[in-house]
Amino acid sequence: MRAAVLALCAALAAAPAMATQDAFPALYSVQDVASDDVLNVRAEPRAGAEIIGALPWNAGDIEVVELAPRADWGRVNVDGRSGWVSLRFMRRHPGQFMGAFPEIARCAGTEPFWGLDQAAGIYDFSAPDGPRLGFTESWRGSSLGRRDRHALMLTGRTAEATAVISYGACSDGMSDRHYGLGIDLILEGGPDGPALYSGCCTLQP
Repeated sequence: MRAAVLALCAALAAAPAMATQDAFPALYSVQDVASDDVLNVRAEPRAGAEIIGALPWNAGDIEVVELAPRADWGRVNVDGRSGWVSLRFMRRHPGQFMGAFPEIARCAGTEPFWGLDQAAGIYDFSAPDGPRLGFTESWRGSSLGRRDRHALMLTGRTAEATAVISYGACSDGMSDRHYGLGIDLILEGGPDGPALYSGCCTLQP
């Protein structure tokens, strides 16, 4: 199994980053909103649409999943729902272009339920019927010829994992949230032997 994973990863190599196209999803911060006000999240990408939530005036690390057709509104997730904010009041964080490695904060999937959390380079895998497993990153790379696919190799004390992360619409199948990153993760050393987990990822901590 590990040989097959290594063969897959051999086809992936870091390509030179070309900052020619902004990538989505991407992290933003709220800007130019008064400290006694909020930024409304609306059901549709237009002023006057139904308000379904709000972002604090100083909110940071907000994930914009996609753009509206005119690129003046961005889709965000709030309180388990998906809505739109005016990008006039959002500031994009630097370094997020197509081809740059997406710095995932959490990935999760269903059937079975599982999760992968990342903070400060430490990855924590959990599933209902198994122990929590900790990993550090041992390798990362991007697909040759494609800037929308990336891979991680993770190493732990008793287990190893390899993940392929792809840009594209993704649904958790349980909520109205929208995601812009999908993941396929091969876990080796888990309680049930080698297993493949699929799900969605977010950049938002």
